[in-house]
Amino acid sequence: MAETFNRRRLDGKVAVITGAGGSIGRASSVRLAQEGAYVAVVDLKEDAATRTATDILAEGGRARAYACDVSDELQVNSLVERITVEMGPVELLHNNAGVLIPGSVTSISMSDWDLTYAVNVRGLLLMTRAVVPGMKAVGAGVVVNTASTAGLVGEPNCVAYDSSKGAVVNLTRQLAVDLAPYGIRVNCVCPGWIDTGFNDVIFEAAGMSATDIERLVENSVPMRRQGIAEDVAPAVAFLMSDDASYITGHPLVIDGGMVAQ
Repeated sequence: MAETFNRRRLDGKVAVITGAGGSIGRASSVRLAQEGAYVAVVDLKEDAATRTATDILAEGGRARAYACDVSDELQVNSLVERITVEMGPVELLHNNAGVLIPGSVTSISMSDWDLTYAVNVRGLLLMTRAVVPGMKAVGAGVVVNTASTAGLVGEPNCVAYDSSKGAVVNLTRQLAVDLAPYGIRVNCVCPGWIDTGFNDVIFEAAGMSATDIERLVENSVPMRRQGIAEDVAPAVAFLMSDDASYITGHPLVIDGGMVAQ
C-alpha cells in the first residue's frame, strides 16, 4: 500500500519567519502553520505582522506577531529570547526580510547600498546567529533563506539588490558547511518574477507599463507567467521538512524556467 502523504510535516515545531507581513513571507507563514508549525510572524511593521498572524489564527493555526528590525543586533537577540520564552526553542527559521532599491553602479547612493546589505545580508546573519545556539543544543534545525534569481544572474539597474542576493546564495552554502556537523541544514529559495508588488519599483524606474511587463514576462519566462507567493511557500515547507533531510547548501530556483534558458 502506498504511504499516505502527511501534510503536517512540521507538527509542534516553532518556526520564525521574517518579512512575514509581505506576500512571500505571509504565504510561507500560512503554509508552515497549515503543516503544524507554531509560527512567529516577524515584520518591521507590527500591523503587517499582526494581519498575517490573525489570518493564521482564523484558519485554526498557531501564531504570534512580533515587530523587529532584522538589521539591529539588539532587537534581533531580544526577539529570539522573547520567542523562546513565549513559544519555545526555535527549530525553523525563514530569513525572508528584504529590500529592493533600483540603481546602477554610478547612480546608487551609498546609503541605499548600505541599507540593502543591512537588511538582505546582515539581517540574515544576525537572525541565524541568534537561533543557532539553540539549534546546536538539540542537534537539529533548519534555516531557509530567501535569495533570488537575481543572485544568479545580472540585471540592469539592480547593482545593490543583485549583489546582495548573490551574497545570500553563497552565505547559504557557507552556513550549510559550517553547521552540518551540528545537524542544522541551510538552504535558500531563489524566486524569479513573482507577482507580489515587490518588483514594482524596478518596473517604475524603467518606465514600464502593464503591457510592457506582460510582454517582458512572456519573452523571458518559458511558462509565460509571473509566479505568485503561493508558488514559493510549498518549497519553503519542503526544505524545512524531513522530506529534505539530505539537502543542504542548495539554492532552489522557483522561476518558471527563466534561468534555464
